[in-house]
Amino acid sequence: MSGERKDVPNRVWRTRKAGRFSGMTVKSGIVLALKTLFFAGLLFVTVFLGLVLFLPLPKAPVPQATKVYDIKGRPVSSLFVENRTVIPSSEIPDVLKKAVVAVEDMRFYSHHGFDIQAIGRAVIRNLKAGEIREGGSTISQQLAKNLFLTHERTLRRKLIELVYTLKLEMRYTKDEILTGYINEIYWGHGFWGCEVAARGYFGKSAKDLNLAEAALLAGIIRSPEYYSPYHNMERAIERRAVTLALMREQGYITPEEEAEAKEEPVKLAGLPESAAPYFVSYVVADIGTRHPEIAKDIYRGGYQIYTTLDLDMQKAAEEAFEKYMPKGEKDSQGITQPQGALVAMDPATGYIKALIGGRNWEETQLNRAYQVKRQPGSAFKIFLYTALVDMKHPVTETKTCEPVDYPGAASGDRYRPVDYGRNPYHYSPLTMRTAVAISDNVVATRWAQEIGPSTIASYAAKMGIKSPLEPTIPLALGASEVTPLEMTVAAATLAAGGVRPEPLLVLKLVDPSGIVIEENTVKRTPVLDEGTAYIVTSLLRSVFAPEGTASGLEAFLGNRPVAGKTGTTDGEREAWFVGYTRDLACSVYVGWDNREKSLPGTGAAVAGPVWAAFMGSAHRNIPVKDWDLPKNVTWAAVCTETGLLAGPTCYPRHYEVFRKDAMPPVDSTNHFRIPGWLRGILFPEFSLPWTSPRQNEEPEEVQENRGRAPMVYPIESPVPGPSAYTGPPGPSP
Repeated sequence: MSGERKDVPNRVWRTRKAGRFSGMTVKSGIVLALKTLFFAGLLFVTVFLGLVLFLPLPKAPVPQATKVYDIKGRPVSSLFVENRTVIPSSEIPDVLKKAVVAVEDMRFYSHHGFDIQAIGRAVIRNLKAGEIREGGSTISQQLAKNLFLTHERTLRRKLIELVYTLKLEMRYTKDEILTGYINEIYWGHGFWGCEVAARGYFGKSAKDLNLAEAALLAGIIRSPEYYSPYHNMERAIERRAVTLALMREQGYITPEEEAEAKEEPVKLAGLPESAAPYFVSYVVADIGTRHPEIAKDIYRGGYQIYTTLDLDMQKAAEEAFEKYMPKGEKDSQGITQPQGALVAMDPATGYIKALIGGRNWEETQLNRAYQVKRQPGSAFKIFLYTALVDMKHPVTETKTCEPVDYPGAASGDRYRPVDYGRNPYHYSPLTMRTAVAISDNVVATRWAQEIGPSTIASYAAKMGIKSPLEPTIPLALGASEVTPLEMTVAAATLAAGGVRPEPLLVLKLVDPSGIVIEENTVKRTPVLDEGTAYIVTSLLRSVFAPEGTASGLEAFLGNRPVAGKTGTTDGEREAWFVGYTRDLACSVYVGWDNREKSLPGTGAAVAGPVWAAFMGSAHRNIPVKDWDLPKNVTWAAVCTETGLLAGPTCYPRHYEVFRKDAMPPVDSTNHFRIPGWLRGILFPEFSLPWTSPRQNEEPEEVQENRGRAPMVYPIESPVPGPSAYTGPPGPSP
């Protein structure tokens, strides 16, 4: 019983307890839920208001493109992560502002950041479609999202977006928000912001857009690549019509203006191509050496870079490359071979006026103009003959082209230079002028042995070669590797009368606020006697003579005085042409990157036409100039037979150029000769045989080749011209 009395109250308690709990669930559940929602809402509002009041707007740097300009202020290229140029509200036309508002946010001027009607409409349409097809974001919301947030779809991101939107509306005017939006959004084809878009689509600044153009741009915003006129003109025009209709409905334009704009044809500027990509890449690298902090930000920082490039010359270089480079074929890496490079420089300033580092930037970004070193072949002889002239060797001094050998690199090896072509030797004494004109290798090595390879290396260094050089006999023939840029500096040094210019690419670097970060000036260093440079230039002009290795190329430049040197390496693996006028120095290199194949010719045949075609076009509007005769140089009549200064009886004779402190002696020989038939009658005891015994004793090979070398003595007339070089003033003898 006692047990039963205890059980009953327990059962009753449990029954009553369950009843009370059930009653609370029914009666108080709604109240509890409402309380929970109320406090949750209160907490949300508190947090939201707290964020609005105390959460600062983050710094939102809008990436801007860095602009590169040529020497005449013309745009060359844009460097960007987002190709954007920010412009003020005053430069955005009202028609574009109205078009954007009409098509993107018709109640922009009446709401405070959120458009409840647009949100409701979007919700209904998305529910009907069963997927998200339309958003209800305002211009303010889109700007907040684009400036400060990612595009992830989370509740937290949406909450922060609402906060930032309100803060934008509280801090900025409607016009400021609209200006920021139009400057920030993407318009397709890599165009960010209205200024770049206006130039990309219509080739004009945003401030010059008319109604039809503004409506087309505003219509593109919804889906830039889909509505782009470059992709589908019909679709773009239909979208423009929608924008114009909305503008008319909202009172921004009249029906007459709408009708007129709808009929206006779309005139596209054409998608821009990046000019001089190898030059621009060199500019970026050059700035990076001095300003590494800017180099990290150069694609986002909105800098202005004013360079030495001349777009007209760059175009001429690209056209010459396109027309005269050897026919290409793909290598195993998919890169067209042979490759090449061209560097053109103003000798007076060091300004790099044109630069090509390869055949196709899309295929390969390796900049062969300054990043690749190759053997220059006989083009390197300019340093040998500069050294000889500077050491006061007269250009009439001779070396005989005949078999000779030198110690080789390995013990017991012998180095035996030969000349290019069928006959390895000329078996003749050659003056410097003749040796330069025909590019004689044997004579060059004999001179190198006399003055020492280290002397040649020192002159190369003075004239702009920074690459390491091996001081051996083959150095005279270009056995060490150099860059086209270095060879161009050397040529510019001779063109400038012995003053070496420092290569210059960047004239001025300006930050986005207009502060000049650097402004570079010309740097020139005298390294050669002016007379030496003049005489070497005279020798190099012989390369264009009829007997020279570049015969015919001077026709590209008309009557303009020009000097240069060809270069070809063993097996025709590399081809060079290095040359200059008073106004421009240029080097051209051609060769396979992997050197696995030969070229279809020598430096004159492969690199020469590229060089000559470019130089001819580049000088089209430049007055013809010759080099002035230095005070320490003179032209003098020379005995053609002995190479000494002509005496009274020296005939034939020709003119040659000398330093005044290094002239040969006057020929004292009496060259007056009695004709053989008269001599035999008058002095029979002194008659000489027609053929000398020594010549009869020479080997047959020597007799065949003797005198085969062209005698480059074309200075019969002092009149300047394209044939070879400038003679002295006054009549020829």
